[in-house]
Amino acid sequence: MATLNYTKRLENLQNRRFDKELNESLISKSFSARDIPDNVKYMVESMLPIDQKYNSRTIDAANRVQKHLQDGFNLHFNRAYRTQGSVKTGTNIKVHSDFDLLTIIDKYFYPEISNGNTYTDSDPNDDIKELRKQATKILKDIYDEVDDTHDKCVSIFNKSLNRKVDVVFGFWYNSQKYEQTKGERNDEYYRGIYLYKFPNGPRELDYPFAHIHQVNSKGDTTTDGSRRGIRLLKTLRADSDTELKSLKSFHLTTIVHAIENSSLAYSRGNELSIAKAISEEMNKLIQDPTYRKGIKSPNGTETPLEKDEIVPEMKSLKGDLDTLIEDSAKEILNSQVIKKAILTY
Repeated sequence: MATLNYTKRLENLQNRRFDKELNESLISKSFSARDIPDNVKYMVESMLPIDQKYNSRTIDAANRVQKHLQDGFNLHFNRAYRTQGSVKTGTNIKVHSDFDLLTIIDKYFYPEISNGNTYTDSDPNDDIKELRKQATKILKDIYDEVDDTHDKCVSIFNKSLNRKVDVVFGFWYNSQKYEQTKGERNDEYYRGIYLYKFPNGPRELDYPFAHIHQVNSKGDTTTDGSRRGIRLLKTLRADSDTELKSLKSFHLTTIVHAIENSSLAYSRGNELSIAKAISEEMNKLIQDPTYRKGIKSPNGTETPLEKDEIVPEMKSLKGDLDTLIEDSAKEILNSQVIKKAILTY
């Protein structure tokens, strides 16, 4: 079983939660408590949310980008803006989390089922290329740090807020379910986005609003338990001695989302139970390829765990999780003082 350097991991965790601009550390008061062992402290602290005060600065950075774009565009079509990212689901583990600003052509949409009314006023491929071209120029005129080398987005870094924003370009995709329910629902749950892969496509369909809704719904139903589980896995991946390149945040979210709500329900002091439930799920995913390949993403449209290449990294991550569980359990089960300390963490 792996050996974890908790001193180093706690230092990493503290660095991820330090806001240089505000000169504040988003660490709980219990972080410096001497009666809580480092392994228990690492487990509990890894599950805690980033305060909305800091997430608001990330959202503010995206709002500023949106205003700059909206003021600078000279296009024949309107744009719609939406946001996505772990900040929207409360599963981010860093004060400075990346954030996506979806910039969507709002003059027309792609239907799941055509009604025969085909848009012909312009070429959508030309439109989205012009959208990105103008966006890049606008952003380079305002921000010192602009990265336009990615095939799906243009990234900026806001120095005053110390936040990175990815501007992602796409088209609306109206599913049949969205068309059928848009008069009843006051959201875009069934509405998709065709993300454009530059320079010449293809388009890739995504349902970000359904994903955000489902992750938040499970988080609320489990009293933040599922979110705590996702944060724990993200923290373990970030601090892994071996770089886990294949296992993305989307995979970790999917793993936790597959667990029964009853096993993730959070109450003070049951962090260890949530960690054990995640370990059991990961074991099932590793041991049963058929089960793993059939697990759906939170929005139900993808099977993110089907590729075998993620299994070795899943095993590595589970090894670290199991070490953390074993180390923490020894401390918790043998000390009433520690049990009490966790309840007030």
